[in-house]
Amino acid sequence: MASVIVVDTELEDSIREYGQIIDSINNTTDFSTALKSFLPEASWTQQQLSNDAKAGLSKEILTVSTSETLKKLTDKEFEPTFYLLIHILSQLSSHDEILNNVKSPIYTILFEVNPKQPPSLRDRRSIKSTSVLSILSTIFNLLPKESKTRVYVLENVLKVIKTSGIDFSLIQDNIGTNLLQWLQETKTNQDEIKAIFWDFIELDGEYSQKSLEYIKSFTSSNALSKEELLKLVKFALSSKIVDVSFLVNNNVAQALSANSSEPLVTLFQKYVHGEIIPAEQIPSDLPADFINSKSKILALAKFFADSTAAGSDHDAIVFKYSEIPNVASSLEFEEILIEAIKAGVIEGKLNQLDETFYLTRVNRFIIAGEDNSKNWTQVKLALEQWQSSLTDINDIVKTARENIVNNNTN
Repeated sequence: MASVIVVDTELEDSIREYGQIIDSINNTTDFSTALKSFLPEASWTQQQLSNDAKAGLSKEILTVSTSETLKKLTDKEFEPTFYLLIHILSQLSSHDEILNNVKSPIYTILFEVNPKQPPSLRDRRSIKSTSVLSILSTIFNLLPKESKTRVYVLENVLKVIKTSGIDFSLIQDNIGTNLLQWLQETKTNQDEIKAIFWDFIELDGEYSQKSLEYIKSFTSSNALSKEELLKLVKFALSSKIVDVSFLVNNNVAQALSANSSEPLVTLFQKYVHGEIIPAEQIPSDLPADFINSKSKILALAKFFADSTAAGSDHDAIVFKYSEIPNVASSLEFEEILIEAIKAGVIEGKLNQLDETFYLTRVNRFIIAGEDNSKNWTQVKLALEQWQSSLTDINDIVKTARENIVNNNTN
């Protein structure tokens, strides 16, 4: 993003250029004529203007620079024109008064110009929210790192994205990676940081893995209120990511425990523990059928994990279709299994002729804040088996190499 506004003209020329732009919009010469009363007839510099002249010029320029006037510019024209306006006003007063000031008129103008909804195909030349967002990004980078105005700009960046339909993924990496550092540099209080963080997360209508990772990182160092916990739960359940148990760190576990009487918290606890969630138990503001389908995938993974745990009655990793619970038919099992493999919670090989499934890997249900000794024992056993298999491979390779050498010798 830009971090400087470059204008290759003297202030006098910049003002005259801006006057021509405004007159062109209004099809008059009124503004250029009005400017002459504030400017010396001979060539001049910024230092030669009196404070009264500067104040008068600023007032005159702002009087004509209404959002209704600037909206008549095309999208291509608007951004450079607005930068020119910022440059002129900053030269006539100061950088701090124009940019580092939440009451500055340039913010009012910019937000009024921003479209209230995405433009139609007929309006393809009209000003777009992407241009407003670009200007805000430039202003943000021009402000000192410790400036409180940066917080104001960030909040409005999020508002523009929310109302404009701009693809969230276009800004997700840059803002998501830097948001907390930016806010901490301005010494923003923790409650406000939390509010802005969750406003950012809620812009992700795809409920992506990346945003889940941001949530995991944020909650690892921040306790959650009930409202924040419910936002996390709704986001996780709505995500395409099936196994969201990685979100349950110590802070989240404490919040779940403290709010265990909340119906949505109870539902989430059942979900991450591999229980099937009936669609009719899911709140109407969540995708019920989608969550029900995800819960069936986790329930299948839970069955495999329990069946292959140490001390289980099941003595192998080969499963017959007839052993699988909670499925009405072979077809339903195969469909759920395929989705589970796609989701990465299960790995193995399906034999449709024999109606058997050979399990090679399954996610273990290890959740923070709980007694996971049995699960960790199973993980240790799996690692020991893996180590043993590697040793066996070395022996096999060694034996094969010796056989080849012996055969060549003979």
